[in-house]
Amino acid sequence: MMKPKKCPNCQGELITKQVEKILKGGVHTAIIQVEAEVCLNCGERLYKPDVVRQFSQIRSKLKNKEITDFELIGQSFRVNSPTL
Repeated sequence: MMKPKKCPNCQGELITKQVEKILKGGVHTAIIQVEAEVCLNCGERLYKPDVVRQFSQIRSKLKNKEITDFELIGQSFRVNSPTL
């Protein structure tokens, strides 16, 4: 796949960067570091097709609670805020 030369949204310049992507599946959330083309103007992220497939696989594992290969880094909590 050829690297895009300009952002498809704003035609801004793209640079290759390591970015953090948050993926959700069911009640679980995962954080992954991946390479993406990032627009310097609008911040749009473009991922390679194999990375997008990996996102789908991770979401499916999270949803199906197949998380034994994942590193536990904390817990999340829901806070019901009082009526303001």
